[in-house]
Amino acid sequence: MEHVSPLFATLIPRTPSGFGEAKIKISTPIGFGGPSGPFPPTRQRATDDHAHIPLRSQRKNARSIARRPHSDSPIGRQYHVESNPHGNGGLINAVKSLDERLKRKRWVGTLGTNTDSFKDPLRRNIDYRMVEEYDSSPVWIPDDEFTQHYDNFCHQVLWPCLHYVVPDAPKTKTFYESSSYKQYVSVNQRFADTIIANYQEGDISALLCFLFPSPLTLVLVWVNDYHLMLVPQLVRAKLPTAIIGFFMHVAFPSSEIFRCLSVREYLLRGMLSADLIGFQTANYARHFRQTVSRILALETLPKGIQVDDHFVDVGVFPVGIDVKALKEKR
Repeated sequence: MEHVSPLFATLIPRTPSGFGEAKIKISTPIGFGGPSGPFPPTRQRATDDHAHIPLRSQRKNARSIARRPHSDSPIGRQYHVESNPHGNGGLINAVKSLDERLKRKRWVGTLGTNTDSFKDPLRRNIDYRMVEEYDSSPVWIPDDEFTQHYDNFCHQVLWPCLHYVVPDAPKTKTFYESSSYKQYVSVNQRFADTIIANYQEGDISALLCFLFPSPLTLVLVWVNDYHLMLVPQLVRAKLPTAIIGFFMHVAFPSSEIFRCLSVREYLLRGMLSADLIGFQTANYARHFRQTVSRILALETLPKGIQVDDHFVDVGVFPVGIDVKALKEKR
């Protein structure tokens, strides 16, 4: 295999612990029905601001606004993209270390601000610039839906469960039967739809139809972390031949803890639609296999899980330091 073209899917939280390397800031618009002023960086964006795809060659001194770069258009001048110091440096560095082996890549994630007030022209401009300049495709999520998904379900239900913080005697059903799960499903569906729209089926067809195409291009979808545990299944439903990987950046608890979730089977099934599931440590991977065995009654082996007519590989891939890059910088 000579080239890999992955789609990276990450959801960016509104806290400084989020993923991403760039964020959008909106300037005060002039003559445009968009936002009325600058916004604070509430959501953080997953993108690679060093991977630049040059715009098409522009005719010198062209008068047509359609021929100008989108960043120099009236709408494009209303905002700028700046580096986000609170991004997931481990994930970004891991991807950058593979730049020589990647033919192309595309980040799929959320923007770093509230977006309900963004009008269609501004959204189209942002979509274009993110693709052309930052190898990224924004996922447009209503602000309230994002809050219910991330602040409620992810932070109040999933995060505590994954880190063994289970209430002894809960007075409400917030933990066990969170009503925000439907927003979790909706956000995952929006990510899946964006991934499907950016997926290039032709590359997979070439891989399947030709033994040794030159150069060989392999398209894979890499979904990151517990915010998007349903995405592999949602993508698989539309792209049955896609190569999908899922990496859990946080801990995975024992089955006694995970079974407390009322939606436990849905989350496990969502992950098991991936071809490869990765964890940070061997203990996390073992907990996942045991949880699947005890809750779904599936056959598990040290290297993976047998699901119906296919095998899901489960591996340990700790995100660490790029020693080669450090030596080169000495």
